[in-house]
Amino acid sequence: MASSALKALTATTGNRTDCWNTPPEFVGDVLQFFENELGLDPCCNDIENPNVPAKEYFTEETNGLAQKWISDSVFMNHPYSNSKEWVPYAVSQYELGHAKELVLLIKMDVSTKWWRSISDYPLIAINKRLKFGDGKGAAPFQSAIIYLGKNLTKFNHVFGKYGTLYVPFNKVSQEELNPIANVLI
Repeated sequence: MASSALKALTATTGNRTDCWNTPPEFVGDVLQFFENELGLDPCCNDIENPNVPAKEYFTEETNGLAQKWISDSVFMNHPYSNSKEWVPYAVSQYELGHAKELVLLIKMDVSTKWWRSISDYPLIAINKRLKFGDGKGAAPFQSAIIYLGKNLTKFNHVFGKYGTLYVPFNKVSQEELNPIANVLI
């Protein structure tokens, strides 16, 4: 990773690595969403003591970008300095049918090329800066929760407390919007 990218990501947090452990409360919500049956964490930083409990892990050594994500449920909190590869790869694993349902915790950065790969999927823009892992302060960026799957109502129910659900209008049918509209009213 380029040192300037790492410096920009870590300027205010005290975290001098690209390891952004998922906040414990958020991990609990991921487990609730997947009914305590998370199949895959493709970005595990410590297989002996994982931040997110899953049935299967890919680490830096086993390289999740070189693997097929064959799983019913995937949660990804990737190395943020490499969103340009991780985010489009996650989308490809869903669109190829390898991963059946994904929740992604990502840096919200709509001005980037990689964001376009995820822009057709529902998201919740988190309305506060998250504090990751052992960092001393909040992240210097806004985060988003992206959903690739078919249970948008459940996604909103579990993760809606973090912010507003945004659904790309051109990708959602009226039948899909009705249950969500009833939840939001």
